[in-house]
Amino acid sequence: MWYCDAMHSRRRFLLAGSTLLVSGCGFQLRGAPHLAFQKVYLSGALDPGLDREIRTTLTRDAGVTLVSRPEQADVVVYVSPLVKDKQILTLNAQGTVSQFTLISRLKFRATDGSGEELLPPTDVNISRLFNYNDVQILAKQYEEQLMYRDMQHDLVQQMLRRLEVLKPKSAATP
Repeated sequence: MWYCDAMHSRRRFLLAGSTLLVSGCGFQLRGAPHLAFQKVYLSGALDPGLDREIRTTLTRDAGVTLVSRPEQADVVVYVSPLVKDKQILTLNAQGTVSQFTLISRLKFRATDGSGEELLPPTDVNISRLFNYNDVQILAKQYEEQLMYRDMQHDLVQQMLRRLEVLKPKSAATP
């Protein structure tokens, strides 16, 4: 019984110590992005899923307003279509694929309402390892779709973090 109490005390001590260490090093979870502009015009021929993801993230997470014309915007964001790629990484002893590398690429740039470049063309790339098993074809296809969706979400978040550094002149003036 005293052994069990000692283990609980030791766990509490370790948990308290690790909490102090993490808070002392300046660790902080990323919060919602704080953009220095309020009105955005989104341009690009995007597939519906990516378009919805970007629009939702900009309006809900970043708190900006999407406008219908570039002249009304503090920042105009031009987004190229999402590129998805899959490369064979390893083969098993029978010569069938056992692992793929899934790759997603997003390219974008930003200007102010008058066309002055604020952010040059920027590429964001994400890759993930995908274990494949041809016995579970349907499950692996669904898992691949989920991984691409997760990668798309990460790409949009990285795009937002890069847009966070922009300080357009029109947003600073009332």
